[in-house]
Amino acid sequence: MANDDRTPLTRERILATAIEIADEHGAAGLSMRKLAKELGYEVMSLYNHVRNKDDLLDGMVDTVAGEIALPAEELPWKRAVREIAVSWHETLVRHRWAATMLPQRWPGPNRWRHMDNLLRLLSTADLPDDIADLGFHAVTMHIQGFTQQQINYSTQVPDEAAMFERFRTEVSPEVFPHIVAHVAYHRDTEQHPDEFGFVLDLILDGLERAATQR
Repeated sequence: MANDDRTPLTRERILATAIEIADEHGAAGLSMRKLAKELGYEVMSLYNHVRNKDDLLDGMVDTVAGEIALPAEELPWKRAVREIAVSWHETLVRHRWAATMLPQRWPGPNRWRHMDNLLRLLSTADLPDDIADLGFHAVTMHIQGFTQQQINYSTQVPDEAAMFERFRTEVSPEVFPHIVAHVAYHRDTEQHPDEFGFVLDLILDGLERAATQR
């Protein structure tokens, strides 16, 4: 009987390869058949390591969450939360398919760890329980919503010249002066501030104020 010199399958190898496929082709471009072919095995061999497609996707999202950096223990809570949020955002931008999938998948140990750590940091800020809870949701929804919108804008590449021409003919500065000025800012400004960080700091500063007003 010939020796099987293929690299052995492991759950970690399967997840890493699936992530590579999703990074290149999106989650819609991932199938168990394509994954098995990439690994050099039959589809049924995958099921020794992942229960089904849902288990595969859950594992992929949690593996991606493992790339989110944990802040140093000695950091003040605001800086630590900021570092988590920025790393979380950057991780989702690297793995664009995961940003949309994140709310749909059951968390694994990496996501539980980051959520628990975020709640722990907010608990050290002397926030009332209800404000800490609101803060947790504000930070996580900012990460999720901002990232998803950023990805949507970057993947839907319009004909900018045609878009601005249509805007110019349809939107009157006499009727909508503020939106015209807003669009002109985006059209004419080459460098924009860190919008993700700006809104994140507004959230964190607001939480800090809330801790002193109760």
